Amino acid sequence: MMGCCPGKRTKNMQAIWKEGLLFYSFPHLREQPGLTHAFSSRLGGVSQGCCTSLNLAFAQPEDDPVNVRENWRRFGAAAGFDYERAVLTQQTHSINIHEAGETDAGRGITRPVEYCNVDALISGVANLPLVTYHADCAPLFFYAPRQRLIGLAHAGWRGTAAGLAAAMAEQFAKRGAAPAELLVGIGPSAGPCCYQVGAEVAELFAGLRDEEGALIKPEERAPDKYKLDLWRANRAILLKAGLKPENIMIGGLCTICHPELFFSHRAHGKKRGSMVAMIMMS
Repeated sequence: MMGCCPGKRTKNMQAIWKEGLLFYSFPHLREQPGLTHAFSSRLGGVSQGCCTSLNLAFAQPEDDPVNVRENWRRFGAAAGFDYERAVLTQQTHSINIHEAGETDAGRGITRPVEYCNVDALISGVANLPLVTYHADCAPLFFYAPRQRLIGLAHAGWRGTAAGLAAAMAEQFAKRGAAPAELLVGIGPSAGPCCYQVGAEVAELFAGLRDEEGALIKPEERAPDKYKLDLWRANRAILLKAGLKPENIMIGGLCTICHPELFFSHRAHGKKRGSMVAMIMMS
């Protein structure tokens, strides 16, 4: 398994510079016909100050919505999707999943989001980009090739502990996609090198293990503090749900380690921009 990222790319995640903008993708998903996906960086936009430069969050009061819209235009052009059709989440660290249909196109971009408490999306509609926001929480990309179903989830420690990854697998199964068929990518987020949590959070993961052992390690220099491996935690949950290990890729990019590449809540605080994860079928 992978630890802290060695640089701008890792074995399982490709860095793509296009039209002056940097984003990331998984090779095992890129090779799927008709599938488009991306995880944005903070590089290549027009925002200024604490949101420099590719902030994609309209809700950030430190940024001008005109800048955010231009950032979306640039990201869509580089990654290859129509940003005005994107379907956004309304995230509260829940395990609620919304099935996105054609009537949801543009929600959060060109018109209001009419649902609430949604941290994950699933869809079988073509040319409908699904989007989740991120600034340390893990993006989970899902694809079922035979059924042509896509999904995207925002999994911080709360969502991970509550079993959002397993809930996503269950939703795919209800639509005819067996867990063993699913392809998953666990994208950039707070890594095991940096993600410090308290004892109350550590207790939630105490019984979760994988082939490498515990997912929580005590901090040697900080009493009652622990390091959480959010990547392996989600992988362990997915394996327990029936996914094949060879179908789950961990990107291995830590957002806290690389504040020059990513917006990070832990590194930057509340005054910062946000990245997004996006997945779409053609």
